[in-house]
Amino acid sequence: MLAIPRMAGDVRPKRVVRAKLWALRTYRQSMLAHPFQAANFVLLDPELDNFTYEIANLDDLAEFIARTLDLDRSVVASYIRELEEDAPFRTELNVKLRMHRDRKSVALYGRRIGWYSIVRCLRPAVIIETGVHDGLGSSVLLQALHRNQAEGHEGRLFGIDINPAAGWLIPDRLRDHLTLLIEDSALAVPRIAHERPIDLFIHDSDHRYSHELQEFQTVAAGLAPAGLVLSDNSHATTALKDFSEASGRTYAFWHERPKHHFYPGAGIGVSCPKK
Repeated sequence: MLAIPRMAGDVRPKRVVRAKLWALRTYRQSMLAHPFQAANFVLLDPELDNFTYEIANLDDLAEFIARTLDLDRSVVASYIRELEEDAPFRTELNVKLRMHRDRKSVALYGRRIGWYSIVRCLRPAVIIETGVHDGLGSSVLLQALHRNQAEGHEGRLFGIDINPAAGWLIPDRLRDHLTLLIEDSALAVPRIAHERPIDLFIHDSDHRYSHELQEFQTVAAGLAPAGLVLSDNSHATTALKDFSEASGRTYAFWHERPKHHFYPGAGIGVSCPKK
């Protein structure tokens, strides 16, 4: 999603107001459509960027994943419920979130539930995620890998970010499945792609079209035969769609509907080999 610039150190009230007004202007149509939720965002929501929320169309998500990846819908739905009902895991994240005043105190996964169910269904051995940020998405992916391991399927997540503080939310018990690289994805992705086939690639870093497209083009040669490419920015750019068309791959997009938030939502773009 489009991110509001972060402020170093303590964020003064005036600067918080300016940041929130910036968000309201950016998503003006959604603000007008959901005035009460917009007011709640201004007055009560601690988040200034990378908004978190529940989503209202989980049934549509299960149908989308099943249809796009030719999976059993009931199996996809069961994994969505598995994450939603995993109280101990959410509690782990909540404990860490409560130590950060600029974050909600409860972990809300949004579209990342889709990432989780894809990993549980396909059991990838190698995942790359560019743009770790706090580590909410990484935590969800790692929890899926952890459950896969318990069922006899090993997997590893390579998380890439240029911020040394990235990934602070990730539970320590899940880090055995993680290689966290603090460097530019332009350097890290080719190296990983050269060393092992990549089953799942998730773009969530610099969302400029040129950078996003470059990531897809870089990882293409290292994808496993059935490798998937996901984008967290397909609601805003056509980078993944254009990459798919140029590469002879199939592209599909699902748009999330946030619950109790004025933000209009992002989604999941999926690029997969043609059947």
